[in-house]
Amino acid sequence: MEQLTQEWALPKSFRIDPAWFDHPSSLHGKMHTLRVMILANELYLRAKLEGLFSSRNLYRDLMAAALIHDLARKHDSFCTEHGLWAKNTKRPIAERYLLGFRLPESEWTAIADAIEAHSKPDPIPPFPPGSLPALLKDADGLDRVRLYKPPNPAYFRHRFTAEYLDLAWELLELDEGRLEEIIIDKAKS
Repeated sequence: MEQLTQEWALPKSFRIDPAWFDHPSSLHGKMHTLRVMILANELYLRAKLEGLFSSRNLYRDLMAAALIHDLARKHDSFCTEHGLWAKNTKRPIAERYLLGFRLPESEWTAIADAIEAHSKPDPIPPFPPGSLPALLKDADGLDRVRLYKPPNPAYFRHRFTAEYLDLAWELLELDEGRLEEIIIDKAKS
């Protein structure tokens, strides 16, 4: 697959296949992934508005990381290794079904590092605002509402993330079909 020279956009035909998940789950499955992708999109737009960018391909990389961040989970319990497993095994899914081309190794590294970092405690010093790991961790953290309790805003890496808690609760009420429609609408815009 060859990379196009134009800026990457979410494919209009994008769909998540439940078979991509190593562990079928209502907590970390398709609907969670769709919500994290939608939330990541919103956080990206906000970071862009505020001038917080760490990478030219941040949107593309964030969507790829959000897609595969939980695909390699083996169970729904606490786990700090599923990010490592996903980065080591799920790259072909991101490249074939989302990106549409194979990334150079140097560009994959940023995505892989963010995927691995999402399942581990934050480093000291913390990830800088606007960075791929910070945006992914905040989008994933917003969807903790699926546990029916609000996430603690003190753990967010961006001061604006807490402003998206209402959206996270709204997304929780939507069915899979509506979440997919929202992703496709994002692809069209």
